Amino acid sequence: MVHPFPRLLFASLLLLLIAPTAVLTADDEAPGAAEKPKKVGVLFPASDFYPRYIADPLRPQNALTIQWLSDTEIPETSNGRFGLRLGGSLGIYRWHPEGEPERGWQLSFEGGFAGQFDIGNSWDNTGWDGFYGITLAWMVTEDLGFKIGSQHNSSHVGDEYWQRVGQPPIHYTREAGILGVSWTFSPKWNTYLELGYGNGQADTVTMTVESGIQYISEQRYWKGRASWYAAFDARTYEESDWRVRATAQVGYYLPVGIRGATNRIAVELGTGRSVMGQFNELDESWIGIGWYYDF
Repeated sequence: MVHPFPRLLFASLLLLLIAPTAVLTADDEAPGAAEKPKKVGVLFPASDFYPRYIADPLRPQNALTIQWLSDTEIPETSNGRFGLRLGGSLGIYRWHPEGEPERGWQLSFEGGFAGQFDIGNSWDNTGWDGFYGITLAWMVTEDLGFKIGSQHNSSHVGDEYWQRVGQPPIHYTREAGILGVSWTFSPKWNTYLELGYGNGQADTVTMTVESGIQYISEQRYWKGRASWYAAFDARTYEESDWRVRATAQVGYYLPVGIRGATNRIAVELGTGRSVMGQFNELDESWIGIGWYYDF
């Protein structure tokens, strides 16, 4: 059965992307329109101005986590898991109006690794995923932004797990085009919606839908340098009959340096489809604690 809801979401998001362009074009062509501001190009900009999806476990980032699983369908694994994530986003080029560096366009590359290790079985690697992609973001205002791009996810089963359990790897390499919108509707609140379309399981081309909401407080901890935050992310896959994986984080948020980098210390809750692509047909539920670093 074809599910029309994700396709309606895709059409609505495309309309949102096109409509502001039409309005801005009409304004530019109106009689007496003000002179366009000068554009400035920046190679390797100091930050990524499209907001990050903080609680998304498949976003390239750096993290060390310990997880306790209350339930897992992955056979012959313990209830303790160590997670290692490496990677991030690199701005390649930003084009913005003079004096307004948080508006305009930015081309970025992202890449990373996410692996999980079974603490109860000699810290054997259960599985890992590699990511990379390129995105073009358009910040219409400092609060409203869109992005379009491509993402690659290559999944792998751990050698130790394969040898111990005798489970060979499956072919799961997802190549998808994405279209997203992010809206900061108050100084502390942000929400987003992202649609993806591409191949996952062999001989399939399917959709994904991701959405979330996040809150970052004023900087009033650790001598006014840190905030507390809460974030929620949900992702569903057509290939999995729209089963939802939901993750939530609560913790401290500490900006560092001059490139938009942040440290986070957080508690994470998650349930639904396994984060590891090799086990995408299986569900897990967990609670974890971790250190996260974005750059």
